[in-house]
Amino acid sequence: MTVNIFLLASLTMLVIHTSGRIAAATASTAAQAHASAGANASITGHTGTTIATNIPSKAQILATQGKYFGVAEPGMPWSSSAGTQLAQTAGVPPDMVEYFVNWTQDFSAVPVQDAYAQGMLPVLTWEPSPGGNAHTTQVNFPEYSLSTIINGSHDAYIVKFADAVRDAKWPVAIRLAHEMNGNWYPWCEGVNGNTAGQYVEAWRHIHDVFSREHADNVIWVWAPNIIRSASTPMAELYPGDAYVDWIGLSAYDVTEHTATQLIEPTLRLIRAFTAKPLLITELGSQPSASKAAWTADFLSWLPKQSDVIGFIWFEYTRAQGAGTDWGFDTDTETLASFRLGIQPIKLVVLPLE
Repeated sequence: MTVNIFLLASLTMLVIHTSGRIAAATASTAAQAHASAGANASITGHTGTTIATNIPSKAQILATQGKYFGVAEPGMPWSSSAGTQLAQTAGVPPDMVEYFVNWTQDFSAVPVQDAYAQGMLPVLTWEPSPGGNAHTTQVNFPEYSLSTIINGSHDAYIVKFADAVRDAKWPVAIRLAHEMNGNWYPWCEGVNGNTAGQYVEAWRHIHDVFSREHADNVIWVWAPNIIRSASTPMAELYPGDAYVDWIGLSAYDVTEHTATQLIEPTLRLIRAFTAKPLLITELGSQPSASKAAWTADFLSWLPKQSDVIGFIWFEYTRAQGAGTDWGFDTDTETLASFRLGIQPIKLVVLPLE
């Protein structure tokens, strides 16, 4: 197979999150007003969930202990019922949620509020492109080439986004221009007119704009793909520890039988140039006779990794637009393995009190 199944699933995320974004865009702006109220706040997102809380600092989030159990799932974080159902299915509530925003969209505080109202840290995957097609690789967008970011063509948009993030006050993890070591996104080097060295320059430019705008509540997540499907050396794409808080990683089990086989070859290369904490920002296993065993092995592997702070499971199915059914709940045996494996893991509790 010339195209990894994973690539198709990742590409679908350029589109399938649209319904959630529409819901966020049409939600009440009351939630955004709460976000600007100060350190003491009550969260009432459009989900209807309300909690009294303190707005934690970025430093508090970075200092939390435990592992993150995150999900990327249709309707989350906008729908509290989706979150409740996922928690019931998994046996424990997730403490992190990922959603996707492309560069035709402004920042909204609503999904951030909704995430915190449900006890989850929001991870915003921010894609420098106008979106894509669910079943076709979209890489040729010259107006979004890395050079246009570097030369300031998008600065008005970036400044507006940064100001909105800052004014929302809540810490937000931003996974910027992910899987950059591949060749299937318009921000990858070697496609869309991009040349060597431009990815780092573009990342630093965006980061510097946020710094000038005092958007200091961002947890910056630099997130390559595992090396099985990618060709550009990761070290050449790393913007430096001063520009990154967490390392992310896309890791989908296709032919591997253990978490060690899937993740550690890439992890060893990453550890040659940074010791930043690692979060597996997309994780899943394709349907197979070994999926339940692989899931059990991963959840046994995770607690032994002091520098891996957690994972985000890709809970989309083929029927929902993904290339295959990656989720941990696609069959009863895998779900049983997940529920058994997640129970003893100490999960992060966000500092909201």
